[in-house]
Amino acid sequence: MSITIAAVLALTGCAGPQITSPVGEWVAVNDDDGSLSIRPDGTFTMTDASFNPLQGRDADNDFNATGTWLTARDNAEIALDFEEASQGSRDVEPRIYFVPFRSGTLRFQDAEGLFDIEFRLVDETSE
Repeated sequence: MSITIAAVLALTGCAGPQITSPVGEWVAVNDDDGSLSIRPDGTFTMTDASFNPLQGRDADNDFNATGTWLTARDNAEIALDFEEASQGSRDVEPRIYFVPFRSGTLRFQDAEGLFDIEFRLVDETSE
């Protein structure tokens, strides 16, 4: 019986808080730079990011983008429709990017998983 209780405690302890809305201010963590503002009106802005998620490569804190968003896949992911994006003085081809958000982190990475950026929700905005 004590093994069962320990297993239940371990399993419930592993599940972190689940957020229900991506709306708020997100900041890059660890060695990454940048911010992501997801607004209740369905728009977002990414500024001064150290990773270009649309081309899957590092950026010199000069990736910027704007667009619209909506939740997808049973509200487990956010679909970011990058409508305008640039890295430095170069425009970047826009596209839609799906990323899970319920854990309170957003992680963008390249196809090989070598380069990435992670944002953490620091300020929830009421919808």
